[in-house]
Amino acid sequence: MVDHDRLIEKLSREARPVKRPWSDGWRVLAWILMALPCGVLGSLLVQRVATDWSVSGAWHAVLQLALTFVMGVMAIRNAFLLSIAGRKPLGWRWFVPLILLWLVGALSSFGVTPVQAHAADEANCFAFMMTVSTPMMLLVIGYLRRTRALYPLRTLAAAGAGVACMALTLLYFCHPVDIHPMDFLLHLAAVITIVSATIVLGWRLVVIS
Repeated sequence: MVDHDRLIEKLSREARPVKRPWSDGWRVLAWILMALPCGVLGSLLVQRVATDWSVSGAWHAVLQLALTFVMGVMAIRNAFLLSIAGRKPLGWRWFVPLILLWLVGALSSFGVTPVQAHAADEANCFAFMMTVSTPMMLLVIGYLRRTRALYPLRTLAAAGAGVACMALTLLYFCHPVDIHPMDFLLHLAAVITIVSATIVLGWRLVVIS
């Protein structure tokens, strides 16, 4: 019993006030206001040409941009919801229609530009997405580290998907309106890489040991 009393006394001395995290909406807004400027600054490291919004078919890019941004916000919010017990994240039914719309828009924007004209730009797209996603990825892991997560895999996967969507959003500001199938596949490869990297880098920091 004496040992228990000493333990309680020690824990009482070392205990610190618990600071309640912000509400989910404020956390998402704060992350966006920090992450997107960091992504824009990171984009300066990769040489790109701004999108020509005057060309025909530019509305495809506008639609894609809007869809990826909305999906990114929803995915980041889901990650924050999953990191706190008792919160109910959005189900997959909310994401499927948006993903299908994005896929249809992407497939309909396949252009007739020769493959050679896209060859140099394809690898550059991958490098761009990885570069702009790095600071955003570190920021979201930092946010999740504060609350940790009961379901680290789902939480980090949602966070990585949100970061990937935001990277795609920034890419649409400096990408030709029409894309090539190989270019599209590299976009998907970048998304998978970003999600995987978020899980690997954030696992030990987010998991409750």
